Order: sequence, then structure tokens, then C-alpha cells
Amino acid sequence: MKRLLMKIRKGIWVVPAIYSVASLGLAIFTVSLDTYWIHTVEPFLPVMMLTSIDLAQTVLSAIASSLLTMTTFTFSTVMVVLTTYSSQFSPRTLQNFVKDKTTMRGLGIFLGGFIYSIISLLFMRQSLEEHLVSSAFVGVLYAIVCLAFFAYFIHHIATSIQISRLIQGLEQEALKVVDFYKKIQANQDVQPFKQIPVHYQVIKDIPAHKSGFLQYIDFSGVKTKALEDGTMVEFVKNVGEFIKEGDTLYRIHGYHEEQENYHSFIFMGRERMGEYDLAYSLQKIVEVALRAISPGINDPNTARDCIKYIGLILSETHDIQDGVLTMNDDNGHPRLLINLFSFNHILYKTFYQIVHYGKGDISVILSILDALIMIYREVDSERKHVVYDFHKYLIHGIDKEEMQEWDLFYLNEKIDQLKPDTSIETKDHYNRKKE
Repeated sequence: MKRLLMKIRKGIWVVPAIYSVASLGLAIFTVSLDTYWIHTVEPFLPVMMLTSIDLAQTVLSAIASSLLTMTTFTFSTVMVVLTTYSSQFSPRTLQNFVKDKTTMRGLGIFLGGFIYSIISLLFMRQSLEEHLVSSAFVGVLYAIVCLAFFAYFIHHIATSIQISRLIQGLEQEALKVVDFYKKIQANQDVQPFKQIPVHYQVIKDIPAHKSGFLQYIDFSGVKTKALEDGTMVEFVKNVGEFIKEGDTLYRIHGYHEEQENYHSFIFMGRERMGEYDLAYSLQKIVEVALRAISPGINDPNTARDCIKYIGLILSETHDIQDGVLTMNDDNGHPRLLINLFSFNHILYKTFYQIVHYGKGDISVILSILDALIMIYREVDSERKHVVYDFHKYLIHGIDKEEMQEWDLFYLNEKIDQLKPDTSIETKDHYNRKKE
């Protein structure tokens, strides 16, 4: 059931289909009302709600043609916006616009209005000529709703194409992933290394049944089934990694050779999902920043805004622990092991491309330092050393001798805010941490 729900959520046809089915139901209801019950309810309805069948056919025909034109225009607008997102921002951001509820609702409402009008015309019989009908009045109300939503849709398109609105949406997506990680780790053990109980007699490697990205793992489902089977599941691959068919995906530690697999709780696909993958959510913002500092666009201010939001997101990870997440059952026995989060890994993977392509722009360098300062203030002392060491990686490729005096002043001012409070050498500390 959960796998089906995941596929439904990913489909862009779901919302338009729901509105279309609802409009079909509304059409069937109004046609039935006009055919069988209009004599009963006519004394209770205002005169303005009832029209002759000729007028109803004229009104519904006009509404159907207008809504079909409106739907075509809406679809064309969506295609233009998708092209803009792909060329100006990042191909990975297309999902954010396609899955936008306002966009899908707009298509659904317009398609639903067309379906209502066509169905009402189809079943409007000539035998009703001597009677009044209510289908035209309902169609006019629907058309007014469509017109109002069309105006809102145009406003939504004009705002959603703005870079600030896009960055805001990407930031919210990443923060939801951070909250998801925090909830997963709540009341669970996180260890620096994998600790495998020695009492399990059989270890079975389970290969991936197809190639693709590991999109999502139903942790609670795996834990529950492992408890029922008396096993422990150790994931070799992490969410967001690309896996080749036949590579080991996870290991089952148990007592019997015959072990059921857990593929029903694992979701793989041809693309990554930002809802459960923090690195991918950050990658979208990084790509917007990289596109902004490219010579073709040359918009460093947008890149600076992206970098600051990246710093904000990474600063919110201070409550997420590094290491192997161990999910235990009610008796304290481990049932699932997975390496959920690594601060060092996520910090490097987020900034290394921006450092490479933006090292020639002092404004980009200063923005990265601002982001590091933001992270530095929120994390614990151990991660402060990591952040300080990373700033050395940042300034390593900068030729300070070629920099102007004012640039050096502000650069050194920000570096001073990253110096650790302890006298321990950060490099030695970091090497001990890795050991």
C-alpha cells in the first residue's frame, strides 16, 4: 500500500484526475436532477437557476470551448515555465514546479469544467424541451470559479518563476528532510561504527533487483518485519546512492539460511527524491548557485543568496548525530542498521563545486565564509573543528598576493570568526576523530 501511495504522490496526473472525476460526478448529478427530479425541486429553486434547454445548450457550448482554450493556454504556460526552470535554474528543480499543488489544481479545474460541460450537453435530451433545467446555471458558476482561479494561476506563475521564490521552496524542502532525519533518530541509538551482534549465525547478502537510486526506506516497516523474523537488517547502501543491479544492497543477520527479503520496504527509481535525501535537496540549491555564477548568466548575487540559505540549512543539522543509526525493538535488540548522516560528507559535497567554480569571485568566497560562520555558531565543539578545517580548504586555492587590501581585510575578518576556542590543533583533532 505504501509503495502505491508513493507512486501516486510522484504522478502529476493524480490531481487533474481527481478534479475530472469530481466534475464527471457533478455532471451526472445535475443531469439526473434535470431528468428525474426537476419537477419536485422546481418550486424550491429561484427562477434565475432554471433556463430553457436551448439556452442551456448555448451556454454550455460556449463554456466548453472557452475552458478548452484556457486549458491549452495553461498547458503552454507550464511548458514555458519548465523550459525556463531547466535553462536558467537547474533541471533538477523541474520536479518542484511540476509537483506544485496550484499548477496541478489549475489543470484539474479547467479539465473538470470542460468535462462537465461536454457530459451535460451529451445527456441533455430533446425530450426535456418543455422543461427547465439547472445545468446551465451550475456551468456558469463553474466558469466563474475557473475564471477566478485562472487569474490566481497567472499570479502564481509570475511569482513562482522568480528566483527568490524558487530558493524559498528549495529551502523548505531541505528543512523538511532535516526534520525527517531528526524524527528518525529520536529515541534511537547512533553509534560511530556498526556493531554487529555475534549471536547471529547466518549472514546473507541481498543484491539490488534493479539499477537505480535508493529513494526511500520504510524504516518502521523493516524494523517490524525484522522483529517478526528474528533477524537484523544491515544496509550497505544509503539513501540517495546509485546502485547497480546485483550489487549488495543490504545484509540480513539471522539464524536460518532461508530468509525473506525486504524489497517491499525499499523504493528505488531512475531519479533521486528530495523528500528523503538531504544531499539531493541541497544539490538543487547548489546547482542554482552554480548556474548563477556561470559566465553565461553572471548573477553572483543570486549565488550569494543560495549560499546563505545553504548555511542556514546546514546549521539546522546540529541536532542530527553522525554515525550509524541503530533502530531497536521494544526489548532493546537491534533490528536495523544504516549510516543515515555524516556532517563531514554533507559539508564537503555541498560546497566543493561552489568552491571550485567560485574561487575567482571574492563575493562568493565571502558568502561561503558567512555560511560557515552561521554553521559554526550552531554546531558543537567537535564540528567546529571540522568547519574550521574546511575553511582552509576554501582559501587554499586563493592567491592572496593578488588580492586588494580591502578584500584581504574582510576576508581575514571573517576567518577570525571561525577560529576554535580551544588551543588544540584542529588538524590533529580531526585526524584522531577519523581514526
